[in-house]
This record gives sequence, structure tokens and C-alpha cells, in this order.
Amino acid sequence: MENEVVSYLRCAYPKCKKPVPNKARKFCNDKCRIKSNTLRNMSEYKDVYKPLGSAGGPRGLTKVESSIKKDESYIIGDGYFAVDDYPVDPDIFAIAEANHEQYVLDRNEHEARVVIDGLMIFQEEYNKHHEKSYASEQTKKREASLTEDDKAIRSIQQRKYYKQNKEKLNAKQREKYAKNPDKYREYYRKYYESKKEIIAQARKIRSERS
Repeated sequence: MENEVVSYLRCAYPKCKKPVPNKARKFCNDKCRIKSNTLRNMSEYKDVYKPLGSAGGPRGLTKVESSIKKDESYIIGDGYFAVDDYPVDPDIFAIAEANHEQYVLDRNEHEARVVIDGLMIFQEEYNKHHEKSYASEQTKKREASLTEDDKAIRSIQQRKYYKQNKEKLNAKQREKYAKNPDKYREYYRKYYESKKEIIAQARKIRSERS
């Protein structure tokens, strides 16, 4: 009816006929509020550039041939807005890219060198205050974690390497022995005492076979 009178306040959104929760509210819910504000903003923004006709906005005013939409150099966000409408010269971009790559390589090399130098200093201090060296302790840990298959593979690799480099290894060992013969005599004596029973059994088995 044309002269219909209602006893409640309706939502301010034109397409909605629902009542508002209270007199302090203009819309029945947030959905209607967002829709109404969106329509109002769209109308206001369009009216600003309405006299321009088909131009329709700030991007339509520019006459730059290499716009970011045609020749993209760097885009952020969702790609709708660009940092600059002017492209970067390919030579300048190539130089900047090369400098960045070199910087990354130098930084990685420096960080690796810091770690290696720190490890070397730690090993030196460890060896000063322990009877057994850090390298020997790490070797024991690695050998303890080996499986039977790993041990068999390593044994084959060691025999193969010794066969290929027999003269070189023997010469190196003779050179080390000549520098400090007393040290190696003591080492061989201790080794023989620790393996005396095993060596005796091996000799006994060898004599029985012969």
C-alpha cells in the first residue's frame, strides 16, 4: 500500500526491508552496511573522472609508451598495482642481478668460513686438554654406528685403495717413522701386548695348517 505505515525502522540499504536491531543502528547487519558503503564509494569515485569519458581513471591519463602493464619490471602484491610505471633498463637490471648473485655467494662463503674456522679453533683447544684427539673420537663414533654391511664395504674399499697406492702409503709411513722412531716403537709394543693372545692363536692355527 502507498500509505503503509510501519512501526519499526527499516534498514538503510535500499534493497533490504528488514528492521534494524535498535534505534542506534542504521543497518540491520554488517553485510548490508558493507554493500551500501561499497555502492556509495563506487559512485563517488566514478563521478570524479566522469567528465573524462573513456579515460576513466589516473592510468588513462598517462601517455607513457612503456607502461608497467605492457613492459613489467617489478610487481608486488596481487599484481594490480605496480611499484613504478617506468621499466628498468635491461643492462642496469643485469648488473644489479649479477651483483646480487655475487653478494649471495660471498655471504655464503663467509658464513661457511666462519663455521670452519670456529671448528678448527675448537679442535685445537680440545686436543690441548684431552689425551685422544677430536678426530679420533669422531672416527670411533662413526665406526660404532656402522652396520655389518657398511663395515664390509669399507673393508673392500680400504683394500682396493691400499692396493692402488701401496708404494705411496709405505713411503709416507717410513717417513713418519724416521721422524720419531721411539714413539712408534712404543706404539707397536703396546699394540703387541694388547693383541698378544690373538697373535699367538693366529700363529698356532697357521702352524697347524702348514
